Amino acid sequence: MKRSIYTFFLTLITLTAFSGTPYKITSNSTWSATIPTSCINCMITISGSATLTVDESVTCMNCTFDGGSMHIASKSLSLLYAGSQTTTYFNGTTVTVTGNNGLITANAPLSLTNSTFTFNNGSAMITTYEVDLDASRIDLNDNSTMLSTGGSSTPINLVSNSQIVIGNGSQTSSASFIVSGPAVNIYDKSAIGIGNDNNTYFDWSGYTYYPNANSNGHSTKSYSTLNTTLNCGSGYPHACSMPSVYGPASLNASGVVSGNTLPIVLDAFSATLAGDKTVGLAWNTQQESNSSHITIERSADGQNWEEIGTVQAKGNSATETEYSFTDEHPLTGNNFYRLQLVDLDNSFKYSDVKVVRTSTIGNISFFPNPARDYVNVSLGSAVSATEIVTVRLISMSGQVMQEQQASAAGAVVSFRVSNYPAGIYILSVNSQNGIKETRELMISRM
Repeated sequence: MKRSIYTFFLTLITLTAFSGTPYKITSNSTWSATIPTSCINCMITISGSATLTVDESVTCMNCTFDGGSMHIASKSLSLLYAGSQTTTYFNGTTVTVTGNNGLITANAPLSLTNSTFTFNNGSAMITTYEVDLDASRIDLNDNSTMLSTGGSSTPINLVSNSQIVIGNGSQTSSASFIVSGPAVNIYDKSAIGIGNDNNTYFDWSGYTYYPNANSNGHSTKSYSTLNTTLNCGSGYPHACSMPSVYGPASLNASGVVSGNTLPIVLDAFSATLAGDKTVGLAWNTQQESNSSHITIERSADGQNWEEIGTVQAKGNSATETEYSFTDEHPLTGNNFYRLQLVDLDNSFKYSDVKVVRTSTIGNISFFPNPARDYVNVSLGSAVSATEIVTVRLISMSGQVMQEQQASAAGAVVSFRVSNYPAGIYILSVNSQNGIKETRELMISRM
């Protein structure tokens, strides 16, 4: 008995010694080298470029994690509360869990703000108290699992475009999210995504949708996840058994919706003409789920499109990601641009269309129009004394009828057209730097 009391007080003294201590991680570090195995009331601040690797099984009570990245490889992180019930906070932190023994256990309320938790291999997350996601994301990849137990007083709340994504797009993934007791509340544009028919969402109670975090119960909708026949039964690997929901599907404001889970959310797409006569395209995504790539398309008329480039997408992300692309050789005149956002299953959607007008070769004129025997093309001050331009007469079928070059400002190029049939032709003037000006010419036999 004396030995037990001695051990208790020794443990209490040891834990108290570390209580309330701030830890600042400014470079890549391991938990064992920087933070005690058991930490109480710890403020752990990780700089944006640093990674804290959990290299031993640790316990954190009443802790707050701020910024940076954490990597848990086949170890366990236990999040507890000491004394009165206290929340564990993650603010702007990216946590990656790998290995079949990788585990986060939250035996305390858990709050994620602007944070991303990614579970790979056969790792797991177990929660027994309230879980709040605010502009945050939990990705369950490969064969990982999230298990949430408790009751309606320990809800799971997704706010401000938060997501729990089950599966990483691979058909071999059997990731699952099991809810046993807690109420699931989905706010505004938040959602739970189920990647494929081997991924499972399991919940007898269904979920409630709120238009916004301040709705206070108004305009809410309750959706059941029972009796769901999506992606199960004949032709699928699983029978339709309550209360499992299989993907691809999404639990969102509209209920349990079949199909592509959580597409790219695009924001701030712009197209700008640069001084060097290139067009810079820039955009960012607020969230991505199972995204594959982004195809950049261009059109001269807004109807006929061509692919001019491809950018690899991030894949899965709940944080803002910036992208850019440069069109080195834009068309003369109007350039219409749009983005094709492609997911891993090859489904896609388009962005809004942006229009940029490039500069033209100025002071071009031609006469007469309509023409009968000759047409004269005057370059005016369109070119410098050393710049060579190519002037072409082109039929509507695209055939080059005649071609001449000129290099002097004010030069006049003449084409004989008396032997051509009446109709509409194109006069094209191309400069060395790639700028092109086209005009329509009428040849008349009247």
